[in-house]
Amino acid sequence: MTIDLDIELINSELSNKKLNVPGGTTYEKVLDLLDINQETVLILKEGQAVPFDGMAVSGNLTIMCIASQG
Repeated sequence: MTIDLDIELINSELSNKKLNVPGGTTYEKVLDLLDINQETVLILKEGQAVPFDGMAVSGNLTIMCIASQG
C-alpha cells in the first residue's frame, strides 16, 4: 500500500510537492525526504497539528515553516 501526499509549503522557499510514500511512513520521514529540518516547521493535516512520529495519511498536508532558514 502506498500513500499519496499533496504537500503545501507555507513560508518556505520550496515549492509545493506531491509525494508517494510506502504505508507506515511517519511524518518525520516525509520531512527527511523533503530535506526539511523538523525543528523549523509545523505539520498540519486538515488544519490540525500532527506529531512528527505519527503515521502519514493520504491527502493534503500543510508544512508551515516557523523558523528562519538563513
